Amino acid sequence: MQKQKYKTINLATASEITKFTEIERSLEMRPLFHITPPHGLLNDPNGFCFFNNQYHLFYQWFPFDTYHGMKHWMHLTSNDLLNWKRHGSKITPKENYESHGAYSGSAFVENNNAYLFYTGNIKKGSSRDANQCLALLDNTNAVTKYSPNPVIKSVPKGYTGHVRDPKIVKHNEHYYMLLGAQREADLSGAIIIYQSDDLLSWEFKGELDLQFSGEFLTGYMFECPDLLNVDGHDVLIFSPQGSKANGSRFHNRFNVIYCLGSINFEKLTFEVEHWDELDRGFDFYAPQTMANTPDEQTLIAWAGTDEELPSRQFGWINCLTLPRTLSILNRRLYQQPKILQSYSFNKRPLEINKTNIPIKLEQLSFSLDVNEFNGNIKISIETKNKKLLFSIKDRDIHLDRSQYNHHPEDWEFGSIRHHRTNYDITDIKFICDQSIIEIYLNNGRDVFTCLFFPENEEHRLNILQKEDTDMDIKLNYLTI
Repeated sequence: MQKQKYKTINLATASEITKFTEIERSLEMRPLFHITPPHGLLNDPNGFCFFNNQYHLFYQWFPFDTYHGMKHWMHLTSNDLLNWKRHGSKITPKENYESHGAYSGSAFVENNNAYLFYTGNIKKGSSRDANQCLALLDNTNAVTKYSPNPVIKSVPKGYTGHVRDPKIVKHNEHYYMLLGAQREADLSGAIIIYQSDDLLSWEFKGELDLQFSGEFLTGYMFECPDLLNVDGHDVLIFSPQGSKANGSRFHNRFNVIYCLGSINFEKLTFEVEHWDELDRGFDFYAPQTMANTPDEQTLIAWAGTDEELPSRQFGWINCLTLPRTLSILNRRLYQQPKILQSYSFNKRPLEINKTNIPIKLEQLSFSLDVNEFNGNIKISIETKNKKLLFSIKDRDIHLDRSQYNHHPEDWEFGSIRHHRTNYDITDIKFICDQSIIEIYLNNGRDVFTCLFFPENEEHRLNILQKEDTDMDIKLNYLTI
């Protein structure tokens, strides 16, 4: 296993290639309009950008098995953020400066050039090191590694080898690189910043001071930092590993937060006006926003983190969320699935008093417009023996997948997610795609992402509510 773990795709044998082809053809448990790996393991989205009149997306990919191994960058392109074409691994870690994987990074687009920054992972026995590397994407979709790489060798003094996930932004004619890091002194998480005038030569500036107004966020590593502006607000997104549960928040193994506020690059401060969990569900990590977006700010994330999911038996694991557009209202970050803006579903009316409605889980969307809410709604997707339950009582929300006990992380972190809103719920949207469900409340004020792997049985939808709760329901199927 260890030998296979650090093998690159160009060394695949003929028998392995035959096996890969068989896995790719299998549709068992595989979502149809969420991105999945052809075979092997998918994790963080990388290099998400709009370039040369196309959307480009890469993701972390280990081709040979469903555990974490030698990470490649799989490349996809799209004209609509729904239908994607694979182009294979475009960053394959063959060089000494990336000897144990081409780890996560991001794109920066300027003057018709697309720069791909990533972390070259180095392991030396029980220790590790990290280099920050550059590759160039051209108009033919070819990717060429910059020579001489790396653009930043090793890690700055005071930090462990856990320095990774470069994000590039431009401010006042200077370029800034944000990196997730771990402090050497107490093994706690941080975000550090480098500065450049040409994207090639970088100077370490220091650590970003996150000013939380009396609150303190814990974690042993801050991964995948992202910085953008949404509706005139600076937004900092990152993934703190080791954050402690806080009320109903942060109950996953790894969590994601967003901070609204203002950044000062001269003082290296981010003054936080509001912060919260980005997704309330089970399966949402390492989000990345689109560079050079042609319209709204758009985000996509890894739906996974558990290495023991049932799809392993079919040779693949994990998927990405749908792309989500971002907006801010009343100092809160809203997320809306791009698919509902761009595509019309085949609409079929559904009577409110009907139960045991036969449904197909793939390509399904259903929405509830709550005209008058009296505090109690239960929505379940059921087979003969199991159900996935989403319930609202007053303003308390529960998402329960306990009957699908195939998630080992649930044994440790729980199989129910709870959130109490401070608003009345008037709009609920479900998007189902075989083994993933995304739930959007009140136009994306809160979002729940959930993987579940039902057996190949007939599924039924049940919606129960108090008699004096008035709702309009639409059940739709997407035709791709």
